[in-house]
Amino acid sequence: MAFAGNVDELALLQAVRLKEQVSAAVLAEHLGVSAASAQAAYDALLTQGKAQEVSDGRIGLTEAGHSELEDQLDAERVSIDEDSIAEVYESFVPFHEEFVGLIDSADADQLADLDRRASVVFDDLSAFVPRLSRYQDLFADALAKVAAGESKWISEPVIDSYATVWTELRKELLGASGTAE
Repeated sequence: MAFAGNVDELALLQAVRLKEQVSAAVLAEHLGVSAASAQAAYDALLTQGKAQEVSDGRIGLTEAGHSELEDQLDAERVSIDEDSIAEVYESFVPFHEEFVGLIDSADADQLADLDRRASVVFDDLSAFVPRLSRYQDLFADALAKVAAGESKWISEPVIDSYATVWTELRKELLGASGTAE
């Protein structure tokens, strides 16, 4: 559903929850929207009481924001074929196990190889939960930066590094499939 700044509200709320504290600039990059759209969405969350400022220029969800997010996630889950998303999760598990063993010593070639092989799972996930297709762009952005020699984009926790994006996508997949961690 379009929200302030023409930003998808579910994606917005989930981004704030996953990142815990987020600025408008981080929202713009993460959601793939303009700075003005992200700022409008950021301001609307504050105005509607769904978020509160938690530090200078950063917001986090309020109880009302968490409640709205859960309502929207529940509505999204109703539209997802349970058997199909369970199959996607089962296909993801071996890649996740490989990722966990690889990430601390990964290089650009290893990540690119894992990404290439896991892309079919990402494609399937995006087909069942279209909102999650943005993660493929985030993976590509992180991989491009790693390939350019910027190794912090492998696993730096405060940016949309490959590891951060992987972790967030895994949480999204767990939620969509109703699987406990």
